[in-house]
Amino acid sequence: MSSSVRPEDPENPKSPLPRCRCLDYCLVISLVLLTMVMGSICAFYMAWERQHLVSTAEAQLKMDLQESSAQLLVDDARLNNGILNWTMSRLSDHFVGQYFEQKEQKLEIKNPGFYSIFSQITLKCMDDIKCKNEEGEVSLTILNNIDPEETLLKLFIIIKKSTTITQPASFSKIIRHLRSGDKITAQLKVSKGIENWQFDREHSVLGLSWISDYSRDSTHE
Repeated sequence: MSSSVRPEDPENPKSPLPRCRCLDYCLVISLVLLTMVMGSICAFYMAWERQHLVSTAEAQLKMDLQESSAQLLVDDARLNNGILNWTMSRLSDHFVGQYFEQKEQKLEIKNPGFYSIFSQITLKCMDDIKCKNEEGEVSLTILNNIDPEETLLKLFIIIKKSTTITQPASFSKIIRHLRSGDKITAQLKVSKGIENWQFDREHSVLGLSWISDYSRDSTHE
């Protein structure tokens, strides 16, 4: 009587090979880990690429703004009547772009168009005791071509006798159309009662920024 051979019998040549469950688990875990690693690499690359694009765009925007803008500091901290001198600071955010040319006390416009013009003056006390007893007025007028009829901005600081010392400031801003060849100057007037105050140079600025070359003549067409 012959004995029957079961399909799953190891001695049966047609029986499937035994599988190792540990090997299956290792393969699954490896695939999961590989997927996680690849995902992390892709996420890191996308974040780096995005940051790179943002940095490039910001640098290009800054270059464009600097080309069409100017920002200057008061050259001398002393409050003297007359036309002010302006200077570029060692700081990177004070500059004269290609749309302008600085000539002594004048900032000449090279590219016509509408400009945003702003100025700020800030004073600081040099002697607390004396400053408390002083009173008077400091005014700054931003002119076009040294013509009172073409006043662009007017800034005032009024100093009053006080028991406390503050850091007075004045700011003004306007949008005006400027022509090629126009020269921007700043005239300072100080009353006689002001003797122990000076400009805070880092916060006393003149700035211009080109907005558009849209001609105001076209508004009448």
